[in-house]
Parts: sequence; C-alpha cells; structure tokens
Amino acid sequence: MVIGGLIFYAPRCYNQAMFLSRLAVIIFTAVFLLCPTGELGAVARNPPPVFETDYTLPTAETPCPPCPFAIKNTTIEIELFVGLYALFLFLAGLAVHHWRSRKVLFCLAICSVALFGFLWHGCPCPVGVFQNLVQAVVVPSANVSWTVALLFLLPLFTALFWGRIFCSSVCPLGAVQELTTIKNWKISNRTEHILGLFRYFWLGIGVFCVVVGLGFVVCRFDPFVGFFRHGGLYSIMIFGSAVLVFGFFVGRPFCRFLCPYGALLGICGSLAARKVSITPGQCEQCKLCEHVCPYNAILPPTTEPTAQERRYGPLKLAGAVVALPFIVLIFALIAGVVAPRLTTLHHDIQTAQLLYAEEEKWVETSGTFPETRGLIQIGAASDEVYQRALKTHRLFYLAGVGLGIWIGLVIGVKWITLSLRHRRTEYEVDSARCFACGRCFWYCPNQKEQRLLLTENDST
Repeated sequence: MVIGGLIFYAPRCYNQAMFLSRLAVIIFTAVFLLCPTGELGAVARNPPPVFETDYTLPTAETPCPPCPFAIKNTTIEIELFVGLYALFLFLAGLAVHHWRSRKVLFCLAICSVALFGFLWHGCPCPVGVFQNLVQAVVVPSANVSWTVALLFLLPLFTALFWGRIFCSSVCPLGAVQELTTIKNWKISNRTEHILGLFRYFWLGIGVFCVVVGLGFVVCRFDPFVGFFRHGGLYSIMIFGSAVLVFGFFVGRPFCRFLCPYGALLGICGSLAARKVSITPGQCEQCKLCEHVCPYNAILPPTTEPTAQERRYGPLKLAGAVVALPFIVLIFALIAGVVAPRLTTLHHDIQTAQLLYAEEEKWVETSGTFPETRGLIQIGAASDEVYQRALKTHRLFYLAGVGLGIWIGLVIGVKWITLSLRHRRTEYEVDSARCFACGRCFWYCPNQKEQRLLLTENDST
C-alpha cells in the first residue's frame, strides 16, 4: 500500500523519470536489507573430506527458514512458481500492448524483484535453465521436470507473440537493472553492435561447459544471485556490484551484453507477431522516444540512399555472404586448437595427470594425492582412468569446434544483417533490442494515458 501510494499520489512537481529511478533505488536497498535469507547459510561450500579412520561426520541440522514462503522444491510450490511467472507475463503483455502503461510495468518490476528475486533467491530462473536442458540431452540419466522445461519455453513462446515482455518487468535480473537505471548515457551504435555479440558468445560458452562437464558456468557467474541470497563469493559480489553501479548510467548492461537467454529472446522478439509500437497514432517525428530510450532500441527514419550507397551496397552484402563460411572455418580451427588446452580444468584429466605422475615415480609414494588415494581405495584400474581422460579430451575438441562454428556464425550473420538496408518512414522499435520498458510510448505526445508525475509543460 505504501508503494502504491508513492507511485500514484506523489507530487506532480517532480520529474517522473528521476523520481521513479530514485524511488526504485530506495526500494531495492530496503528489500535487500530486510528480505529473509532462507536456507542459504546451511549449504556446504565444499564436499566432505575422506577419512582413513572410522570417524564419521555428524549429521548437520538445518534450522527452519525464517520465511514461511521460501521454496522447498515441492511439486506444489514449483508449480505455483511457474504459475506466477505465467501470470506476470500475461500482465506485462497487457500493460505493453493494451493498457500501454509504464506504471503497471514499474509495479510488476518491483514485485518481480521482491518475489522471484529476494524471496525465492532468483532460482530457478529461465536465464540459466537452458543448461539443464542441454545436460538432459548430453547425459541421458539427467532428468528435467516439465516445470523446468515450461519455465524455459514460456518466455520464448510469449516473445514470439508479444515481443520481449519477459525482460520488461518479469525477469528479476532485468527488473533490478530497470529499477536502478538513473542516468541515460548513450553509447554508439557501433559499440552496441559489438558488445551485443558477447551475449551470443556467452550462450555458446554455457552450452560448451555443460557438454564437456565443467558445470553450469552461467549460473555460477550470475551477477545478482549473491544479492538475492544475501551472500556468495566475494568475486561474484564485486562483479555484481560493478554491473549494478555501471547500470546506473548505462541501461541494463547485463541484459544487453551478457545475458545468454536474452540472445534467444532477441531472436524470438525479432519474429514477434505483434511488436511493441511507440505511438498509438501517427508518428509526429518529435524524437522524444529516441531521446529517452536508454537501450538504443529506437530506429530513426531512413534517408534516400546516395548514388554511392546504391552502387556499393549490394557489393558489401555479397562480400559478407561470401566471407561467412571462411569466418566459420577460421573460428572452428582456432577453437579446435584452444579447447584441448582447457582440459586441465576437468577432474578426469587432473586425476589422470596425478596418477601418471605417481606411476612415473615423479612422486615418491603412491596415494600422495587425495584423488589417487581414492582410486586405490576403490580399486580402480589405471587403464580405465586413462581411457576416461582420453574420452574427455576428444569431447573437449569436438565441443570446442562446435563453439568455434557458433561464434563464426554469430559474427558472420551479424555482418550480413548490418549490410542489409531497411527503409523506414517513421521511428520504429528494434524488436531484438527492445525490452518493452514503456518509456517510449509514455513520452509520446499521442499517448492517451495520463502520464505519472508529468507537468503540463512536460506533456506538451
């Protein structure tokens, strides 16, 4: 009720953008400090040691969580979790395409951070769920519930119809950045295109790590999960703080440049049946939408091509198409060389190296290392360890080549799309970049909704 009162009845003399941004920072800080932490403190950071005596570890008792609504991974609660995601998506779609109300999107963003973020610790989240699906394909014994699959597919399915409404106010990672965007420092289109490629690279790296057995690297380096859980590795907390502070001035840096799920949503958003529209009427070329958009998602009208552009435009496009297979081949070769060098990060390779060092008498006694001592205790054969390491080495090579092909395709296709020329007669939304935040149609002079905290001079 307090939040609703602040939003709907604040004095009109304040500028709405600055007021909402400062209000969001205050709310975010208060929720971070006051929300319960759940059962995080009882999670073991390292596996228990292997004792050579008969000593056994005592049973650890986990205290009851202070929050009665914390998810305990029961079927009913996970279904409730997915149901709330679906409800938020439905409300966000109505707010963007029917109500055209940024006020509703702002309230949904606050609720998303509070519920999906701090209350439920940001997990499970569609941003990292794709790793579970990849693991289910690679490892047949890994089961994926229908709720996890639905959590991954539901935002993509809605993006095909309504655009990236999941990013607008439903995703807790995006909502945190949306609420804390204070300034609007524009970056050049060239920089936007270059940095935007890294989210596709990060998507490929996440798949690569799951395939080769290096774990869920995307979840491991989630910048905001430490805030949601009130704790984590210092390096991740520092990284998350840096992203959040940088996001005060450059809108949604994680969503625009690093989110792997955002790469998939961008593709689906570009194919949306109903894209986000800036104005409900005829565009008056006032440029307000281009000025207020912090994400470079507004495309201005195009001018008539010059004679030089007509002459060399098709040649540039043909050159990009011809260069595509060569780019893919080059990156596949590079990745095929680099990926096998990363095998030392895998446990099977490390164990084989330690075992070989003991068999070659580089180490005085056998069983010096915990890994080799465990092999002796279970009676594992050396050939089996080496065969498993060899299989892992081949898997790294094949997965690395696949990652190189993916990176080459991303760069080559981006080059081709930049060589294409689209004609526009008015300001339009770039559906792949647009997060459906509602700023553009909120400031549009044709917008019929009574805009919150705007004076008469601001709305004319």
